[in-house]
Amino acid sequence: MTMRLFLISVFTVLIVLCSCDDAVVVPRVKIASMHVESKIHARMARVLVTTQMKNFANHSLETQFTFQLPDMAFISNFTMYVGDKSITAIVKEKKEANKIYEESKQQGVSAAKIDRQDDKPNREMKIFTVSVNVAAESKAIFKLQYHELLSRKFGYYKQRISFQPRQIVQDLVFRAKIFEQEGINRFHYTMPGSNITETSSNELTTVKASDNTRELYFKPAVDYQKARDISKGISGEVVLYYDVEHNNVGGIILQENEYFVHYLAPSGFPVLHKNIIFIIDISGSMQGLKIEQTRLAMLSILDQLHPGDYFNILLFDNNVKEWFSEPMLATLNNVNLAKMFVHDKVHARGSTDINSGLLRGISLLDITKSLGGTRGNIIVFLTDGRPTSGITNTKSIRQGVTTANKHKFSIFSLGFGFDVDMPFLKALSWENGGFARRVYEESDAARQLESFYKELENPTLIDVKIDYPNNAVELSSLTSTRFPQYFQGSELIIAGKINDHFQSQLDAHVQGQGSVTNLDTNINSTALKVGNVMESSIMEKLWAYMKINDLLKETALTDDDVMKRVLRNKTLELSLKYNFVTPLTSMVVSETLLPRKIAYEHGILNDPGVAPSRGRKIYYKSKAGRVFHSQSSNFAHQPYPRSDTQALSPDQHGVQKDSNGGSILQIRLPTVYCVILLLQFLSYFSR
Repeated sequence: MTMRLFLISVFTVLIVLCSCDDAVVVPRVKIASMHVESKIHARMARVLVTTQMKNFANHSLETQFTFQLPDMAFISNFTMYVGDKSITAIVKEKKEANKIYEESKQQGVSAAKIDRQDDKPNREMKIFTVSVNVAAESKAIFKLQYHELLSRKFGYYKQRISFQPRQIVQDLVFRAKIFEQEGINRFHYTMPGSNITETSSNELTTVKASDNTRELYFKPAVDYQKARDISKGISGEVVLYYDVEHNNVGGIILQENEYFVHYLAPSGFPVLHKNIIFIIDISGSMQGLKIEQTRLAMLSILDQLHPGDYFNILLFDNNVKEWFSEPMLATLNNVNLAKMFVHDKVHARGSTDINSGLLRGISLLDITKSLGGTRGNIIVFLTDGRPTSGITNTKSIRQGVTTANKHKFSIFSLGFGFDVDMPFLKALSWENGGFARRVYEESDAARQLESFYKELENPTLIDVKIDYPNNAVELSSLTSTRFPQYFQGSELIIAGKINDHFQSQLDAHVQGQGSVTNLDTNINSTALKVGNVMESSIMEKLWAYMKINDLLKETALTDDDVMKRVLRNKTLELSLKYNFVTPLTSMVVSETLLPRKIAYEHGILNDPGVAPSRGRKIYYKSKAGRVFHSQSSNFAHQPYPRSDTQALSPDQHGVQKDSNGGSILQIRLPTVYCVILLLQFLSYFSR
């Protein structure tokens, strides 16, 4: 009996081994090297990730790896090197890109496709998936490039670079270089997995500095990577912070050929008193961590109100409850009373009447218009879900709120968690002079809410507008030139195209209302210094980047189907022209994109009519006439290969079909032999 069990165990192991191609476990695609390089010039960052991958298997392998980009970044290039040939990716509409990639997989050649995914990314990031098909027993080098316009918050520009190879990499390098014409006055950084702020070189990194530049170099040794994680190595982000000199109250206009970008961060203006109302969702879905963190954040935010601010708190579920019938001055006594209200009343219950909450909030702030003077006017709106009570159609809510508001107050929306309708909140805020952010349902949610308020805490100017001579610029090319408010520590950016016939120096008229003095000045353009940091035509790329973002906003805001198509086509045209991966496009690269004659000569593709040397199809007929189909497959399971059967789609009976509609059982022949042998063996012992 013991011998029988032993032999059965041996054959069980055998069948597991036989179920793998050539009786071995299929190796994963290995990253041989990864270099990440960031170059920043005029707030525009270009990040280049160069990865060399090796496939040791005797068939092509597909692997998928994800990477996270900042929410406002666009992928701008992807190049694949196979042998002595390079193939640069092309940006196509998603459907066409998918077709090219699938055809390349069928031919067993190296290919890659980049798509934006809807998975839950890290904060203020978006996820892209690179699907890479590496030909048998070969290596491929992939270069991924993306552009990001850095925004200024709390007096710093910030760049986050995901650094997660998910395996130990022998040759792993990060380098960054920043060049700013105005001069860099502050710089610090943090490394993956560390919260320690560094300003200069240490045992792991090398930093070089001059008046206009900062350079950083980081090459972690294998031992250091293993110390972080024995199998996955380093995982985290490199984060760079810096600021420039802001000496000119009218900002700086950088011009390169016929394109310009105007950066405006006025300093020296006193902080304005503000009228602010907090509209908080306390419906049943807010219960638990969300309502607790909201309560904690509000108690802290109330302490940060400035003397001279007027404020109010409005809570809504299926009913609306306000702290007072009018905004109150932020005296110590009133702040303490407001804290008591928050402590007693901010508890989850009921359904969600977003419309009534917003309309009542606007009517409450209307009362403050009688106060006079130049004041910031702010609505902070927080919700975690979708309207379920009162008016529930989001289009109707937006129309009603915008009509009632008449651009008097800026609405800044916070979406709590991932069940919230973020497109609705973004559109609502864009239409009313604000912006929307997501609050992540985690233990530091209260700190996230406080940080959001910090961005709005100190308005210094209202009704900021920038005008350029009509004969100097193409008016249709301009990005937004009107801003309801300017907040201390931020920056306003305008981009446009100069008319071909205009030969003079470009100038701008900048205006804004302050509490003591107004902003009213003229500013002339400055020629861009390219140096050796950035590629040429950076102003044109930056303009296209900003224009695409504006068009995407306009598309989200319009409810007219004809106008949506017009805006969509404009966005697609710019995306294709400047090779940007946007929500409308994908980027695909394949050896099949090479001219076929060149591909044959270099052994990348087989001659027409000749079966591929690897990955060829072999057909075997059973007694019943059914077809056993064996082929080397493309795998897509991160980071390990996908099973063969996933390449085929089942019919209504669950039987997988080939391209001719016949039933196919995709089974490896060694597995069939082992199964037959094992069955015979077990049959013998069962006698």
